[in-house]
Amino acid sequence: GDVYKRQVVSTQSTWGSKRGPVAYKMAEVVQAEQPVVAGLTPEEALRRVLKAALYRDKLAKGLHEACKAIEARRAKLCVLAEDCSEAKYKDLVQALCKENDIPLMIVPRGTDIGEWLGFCKYDAQNNPRKVKRCSCAVLKDYAFEDEAAATLQRHISTL
Repeated sequence: GDVYKRQVVSTQSTWGSKRGPVAYKMAEVVQAEQPVVAGLTPEEALRRVLKAALYRDKLAKGLHEACKAIEARRAKLCVLAEDCSEAKYKDLVQALCKENDIPLMIVPRGTDIGEWLGFCKYDAQNNPRKVKRCSCAVLKDYAFEDEAAATLQRHISTL
């Protein structure tokens, strides 16, 4: 599941210099429960798989890293943004994927990929702010086999 930090005011206190007891904050790591969904959409499955792979260093982000992973045939899946402004960028990634038999998924917006890869800041309500675009990402390996990975693999086989 997703891991996030929650600020908790401790019930313990320490004695300050002249002010008396002072409560201090400590960060508590909480494991978020992932809801069991009857059927994941391919986009939701892709989001979960990319986020899990990001934390386990199984992603290549950006053109340079993606091209190296594709040419070395270490890629399981390539994700490309449809709204990429450089036509040559898209042509290069598509040609490399076709040449090396790597499945290619096209995502409508680069900001979606950027949000899934954590290229943003989060506000107090955990909503993404200042999301940076990412036009290409390559999944080198699945972080673990779960429902999202199985759904994504089924979708890739239909491409």
